[in-house]
Amino acid sequence: MGTHTKVTHHQQQLEQLEATAQGIAQIVGPLFDAAGAGFALIGFTFREGGWSTWVSNAERADMVRALREMADHLEANLDIPPAVTGRDPQAG
Repeated sequence: MGTHTKVTHHQQQLEQLEATAQGIAQIVGPLFDAAGAGFALIGFTFREGGWSTWVSNAERADMVRALREMADHLEANLDIPPAVTGRDPQAG
């Protein structure tokens, strides 16, 4: 008798999300590469102890640096650098 692994609905959802993320990466990755830029798509659950995943055209070390910079910007309410928008984030 062989071993049968039951795939749960939750596992199917995760596999579908991962496949979708990989498909998006295949489409947008070359566009960002051509512009000399990086991209990342991050998926996560809203509950503590859940899961998170990401796809990117960047190396892991570059992603860690970019995520740390992004976290700093988000905590300071600097979502978009002022040079891009022309607005002063300190002006409120």
